[in-house]
Amino acid sequence: MAELLSCIGGRFACRAYRNTPVADAELDAVLEAGRIAPSAVGMEPWRFIVVRSDAARKKVAAACFGQPAATTAPLMIAIVALVDALAPGSAYVEARLAAEAGGNPPPQELRDMWQSLYAQNDPKAWAIAQCNFAAAQMMLQAVALGLATCPMGGFDEAALGKALALPRGEAPALVLALGHCAEPQGERRRRGMAELLTRL
Repeated sequence: MAELLSCIGGRFACRAYRNTPVADAELDAVLEAGRIAPSAVGMEPWRFIVVRSDAARKKVAAACFGQPAATTAPLMIAIVALVDALAPGSAYVEARLAAEAGGNPPPQELRDMWQSLYAQNDPKAWAIAQCNFAAAQMMLQAVALGLATCPMGGFDEAALGKALALPRGEAPALVLALGHCAEPQGERRRRGMAELLTRL
């Protein structure tokens, strides 16, 4: 418990990175942490794009308004929300519901549950929110490996979609800068538990 809380407390938004590459094994571990993240009804409405080449990083950084984390990180991971794939009855949804049903044909009540959830939410906003679960686990895995991250939600959506060559029906959710931070962690400034906790 203490070790996990130490990783959580050690996560911070690094704005400037050293020119030190991230090892392939480290990147794989960060990606795996995102892959196994929780999602409602097991939909996993995401995919990941590793942005590592100089040309791709420049395009993505420009779409992220030139944020220092985007211009200095040796690589970025774009977390992309699957939007159109979530339509009830789609091949993607049927596959995910079957997986949720243990590899069996999904029962009607499971299909009805998804239909209801889909109808009551904006699919794009819902998918992007789900992507944050994957991002959170990636960031904690990075801390455990001695790496730093910066989640960037500020970007020109059209420009970023073009830089990532996203097909229609997908939307960028978040860009995660990843690397070795060039500056020490700043002071942790969070509200105290007494201020934010209510017990019923």
